[in-house]
Amino acid sequence: MTRSITRRRIGGLIGAAVMSIIVTQPALAQDWPGRSITLVVPFGAGGSADRVARNLAPFLETELGTSIVVENKPGASGQVGTMQMLARPADGNTILLNAQPYFSASVVLQNAPYTLDDLEVLNVQNVGNISATVQADSPWNTLAELDAAITENPGQIAIGTVRGGGSHLLTLLLVDKLGWDAKIVTYDSGAPVRTALLGGQIDLSMNGAVSDAAMKPEVRSLGLSTSQKISAFPDAPYFNDVLSDRGVSLPETGDIRFLSVKAGTKEAYPDRFEKLLSAYEAVLSNPEYIDILETQGEAEETAFRGPEKSAQILQEADDLMHTYASAFGK
Repeated sequence: MTRSITRRRIGGLIGAAVMSIIVTQPALAQDWPGRSITLVVPFGAGGSADRVARNLAPFLETELGTSIVVENKPGASGQVGTMQMLARPADGNTILLNAQPYFSASVVLQNAPYTLDDLEVLNVQNVGNISATVQADSPWNTLAELDAAITENPGQIAIGTVRGGGSHLLTLLLVDKLGWDAKIVTYDSGAPVRTALLGGQIDLSMNGAVSDAAMKPEVRSLGLSTSQKISAFPDAPYFNDVLSDRGVSLPETGDIRFLSVKAGTKEAYPDRFEKLLSAYEAVLSNPEYIDILETQGEAEETAFRGPEKSAQILQEADDLMHTYASAFGK
């Protein structure tokens, strides 16, 4: 008798457990995220990508109703953090904040075991303008004068830039299109480039415009890499407007920061993908967040472009990196 009652009880418990799973699983799906989301930054703390992540995080937390944990995973020019992100499930619980063309540089120059196809981009956060920056007392007042000086003094003018980034790519484009013979000095980050410019170790900084503008009035800009005018250097012309007389046209190039999830997320969890996208778009239109961007000088470069346009921007940078791969080895 006792055994019979026990079996019935066990059967009832099992049945209740099964029903509980059936009933609660849809609710869990609707309540996503229901746990913290990790935002991986494959660069060190304190840099521009880290700043973007930490500015975004509290606003995304509000929109998604959960905590956002920013994880800095630097190493191997972004490979370490990117590979750790890609090792996690494609479930929307891990977001990557990376930068192009650094992402493609790790593939082209270091044989990283991934490509853009391993990501599903949410949005290109910003395209950071690159400035051709000189000291305030530089003898060159225009990009055309710099071009003439390099032509007249082959191998003598030193240009500083960050290896593997948009500024390096732009420098190589100028060398190729204009036939420049200049000393290209590469650094691991933007700060040493600025230090070298102020110290006179280089003649020209090809670096992030917003960051270079922090050195004013000791410096000025001869030109910017995109047609997007910025208040950091309001009088600086667009490269292509200046170089049109030389019959030169450059692609709009910059340091491109973007957010993405692992490929397969959209198909496996379309609701999660759309929820992330909607939350992100809402943050970019939040007046409090815009105030932060304006204070840091990044509002003019930041926009919600959406997955399709963003993917196109990243692919164009990838194509350029592959085209100029051999030049990066110089």
